Amino acid sequence: MARKKREMVIRDAEQLRALRTPLRQEIVRSFMKLGACTVGELADDMGKQAAALYYHVHALEEAGLAVETGKRSGEGRPETVYSLAAERILIDRSEASPSFRAAVTELNRATLRTAERELAAAVESRRGGGKDHTSLLRLASRLRPRDAARAAKMMREVIEFMSEHDDEAGDPFTMTSVFVRIPERPE
Repeated sequence: MARKKREMVIRDAEQLRALRTPLRQEIVRSFMKLGACTVGELADDMGKQAAALYYHVHALEEAGLAVETGKRSGEGRPETVYSLAAERILIDRSEASPSFRAAVTELNRATLRTAERELAAAVESRRGGGKDHTSLLRLASRLRPRDAARAAKMMREVIEFMSEHDDEAGDPFTMTSVFVRIPERPE
């Protein structure tokens, strides 16, 4: 059984492709929240059937992103306990091979599909009388490098704020942000 690392940096396109589905990204988020757990515990946390998750947990394990950490006595036979391979999983943004760039694009598409689903569910809940805390904004600006760096820093500060104030007693919120330099159009 593998020992959990503090940090893992993904530099391999195939490893990154293991995260290209919204469901696998949701599994990773649940692992981050729960820590070491069984597939059944993941399923309970995610509101899914365990049978629907085994394939995806094994794909994450095969990619080296999840590891078996032990066995736990369950109802009947012992259940395998899994966790993420590291406390933090980062992507090497300096990797520039075409296959890695394509894998990053696939990952980003999956993240945006998840955000689209969450937005649709929030809008639908409002129709049923739910509270509206939905905000969608798209803004394009021309920034000097210094100002772009400052904007990126502010986004990191929002991430830190949300992480530091994550409270089980609070309402669940999600935020998806995209900050990207738009390539020049050829004239």
